[in-house]
Amino acid sequence: MYALVYLACALAQAVLAVLAVRLFVRRPSVSAFMLILPIAAVVWDNTVIALGAGIGDGPLLQALSWPRFIGHALFTPAWIVAAVGFAQRAGRGQPGVQGLDTKVLNAGQWVVYAACVVLGLLRSVVFLVMKPVEEAGLFYYGNAGSFPGPPFGSITMLFVVLVFAVLVWRRIKSPWMFVGALVMLFAFAVPQAVPLEGMGHVLENAGEVAMAASLVYTERLLQKRGA
Repeated sequence: MYALVYLACALAQAVLAVLAVRLFVRRPSVSAFMLILPIAAVVWDNTVIALGAGIGDGPLLQALSWPRFIGHALFTPAWIVAAVGFAQRAGRGQPGVQGLDTKVLNAGQWVVYAACVVLGLLRSVVFLVMKPVEEAGLFYYGNAGSFPGPPFGSITMLFVVLVFAVLVWRRIKSPWMFVGALVMLFAFAVPQAVPLEGMGHVLENAGEVAMAASLVYTERLLQKRGA
């Protein structure tokens, strides 16, 4: 059953990825491009996990799993840049609103993104030790590596999106970016507090779908406003 849930999440993310690409083609921007990357990475991640039990332990599944870990390291923090860009675009042309198009912020978002990528690569690539995991009818490779600490990139990305979602909410009167990030926070936190075999990862993936949908919708709103 859980394999079908992962496939459903992969399909939902694939639809969102297509919508995000269409929005980028319609009105190219850095934030619209960075929106696409984590969604595409999660499509691959969910698909490989869903099919893992059918593929089985061995070199093929290991080869298919490498892009999962690399994608998380490189692309998950991309929503940091997307969130900052959304807030900047949301404030343009509004009287009395102090713009966020500052050199410090523009440089800072890339510094934070790069730091998250470096830590992600250390955790998910350099110190990666693939460990077979069987739970709830799924078979996939987890990371049994020794890199210490929590997933810094994911936590930082989520915090940044929440902060800049508040600015977007205030500026274009749309709470959905904030709501999506809040759902993701809940979906991430619950499995850490309450061990749930298989279900914890399902919650996280459902949260990712909700957050991706909220960001795609926000990009659409910004484009409708000409931002």
